[in-house]
Amino acid sequence: MKKLILLLFLALNAFAQNLPSGDPIQAGLSKEGLQRVETFLASQSDKQIIPGSIGMVVRHGKVVYKKAFGKANLETGEVMRTDHLFRMASMTKIITGVAGLKLFERGLFTMDTPLENILPEFANMQVLVGYDTLAHKFITRPAKNKILMKHIFTHTSGIAYPPFSSLGREGYLNANVTIAFPKSSTKLTLADIAQTTAKLPLVHEPGESWNYGMNLEVLGRVIEVLDGRTFADFLRQEIFAPLKMSRTFVGVPSNEWKNMAQVYTQDKTGKKSVYTDEVGKKLLGFSTEMTMDYYKNTNTPLAMGGTDIISNVDDYARFFQMLLNYGELDGARILSKKTVEMIEKPLFDVATKDGVALGVTGRSQFKAGVTVYVYPEEQAKFETISAGSYFWKGYFGTQFWIDRKEDMFALIFFQLAPEPTRFNEKFRHLVWGSIAK
Repeated sequence: MKKLILLLFLALNAFAQNLPSGDPIQAGLSKEGLQRVETFLASQSDKQIIPGSIGMVVRHGKVVYKKAFGKANLETGEVMRTDHLFRMASMTKIITGVAGLKLFERGLFTMDTPLENILPEFANMQVLVGYDTLAHKFITRPAKNKILMKHIFTHTSGIAYPPFSSLGREGYLNANVTIAFPKSSTKLTLADIAQTTAKLPLVHEPGESWNYGMNLEVLGRVIEVLDGRTFADFLRQEIFAPLKMSRTFVGVPSNEWKNMAQVYTQDKTGKKSVYTDEVGKKLLGFSTEMTMDYYKNTNTPLAMGGTDIISNVDDYARFFQMLLNYGELDGARILSKKTVEMIEKPLFDVATKDGVALGVTGRSQFKAGVTVYVYPEEQAKFETISAGSYFWKGYFGTQFWIDRKEDMFALIFFQLAPEPTRFNEKFRHLVWGSIAK
């Protein structure tokens, strides 16, 4: 049966295609504006701020700008190409969110369904109130609220990401939770990871704040329980294949390994070096089951819903064009119009002290949508992008913005963590500044 599913997946993807190309001037962008975009991206590689990058702009359903700059591998000198594969990291989350919404549409849960009704291990949760550094123990109290499914979709559940915790970080890291990037030899399943996660205290009451947590890993397990397939197979069969995302993977085929862009880190002087497992242990608290070679786990049944997709700009462009088309692309219906509309509006407006929220948006008042941040009117007044636009990014240097008012989205892909200050924001500012009509 598994061989049949794999053959079906490969057959469907044999007809993969990119979005059509279009003339940027006819699409309403200015030649001068796009030249500023190109000059900026080229300069960032020339100055060795970014090893290499790909910028892409799609308007009115057509690719009006797509170009690669710099190097995909500094050691070999390999030039960046627009067909290189990237570790998408947290840009996996928007796809996992859409996967979960497919089951929401099928009536398998409501947004007010308690998570414990599906995953009983999340009953009777505790909330962190302190950490005893001498006894190395959490200080907790019982949660007053239940975790609801809408909290999982919007990072308002209180579930932690251990490496991003401040209070009690030692305790969260000592739990040795696999948050992403599993080794090929791992025996872990999403069921195991959900069970371990449920034993840790929440960082706040469900629904009362926003924090970056393992919500999408939990959502992947919800999908497995409700659907019966592994989450990895659900992604392959329900999203990748219908959308003809032929080079989007959970576990990359060996013939594609050569097309992976290398990931780098940098020191305070800007000197670049390969992002190794040791760097991951230092910066992300890699568990014993994590590795940067996770992409070699060909056809793995284990997919981490927040981090593990490998893809490229053309495949992700198809996914985002589906969203701009209100859930459909080339005859494949992924979501309903009304469900896509729910993604595009802020579902929670909460105060947060979360470091990721502050780093990504620069704001302590968070407009939480389904796995995304939604630009509020007061912020958009001082931006080139429209109010109601939404975005998210990946840890290794990928980001998207979708602006329905302008019928446009943009992607910037590179592989450097931590990323240079405001590189992505400058790219987005210049792209939207190129709109002439």
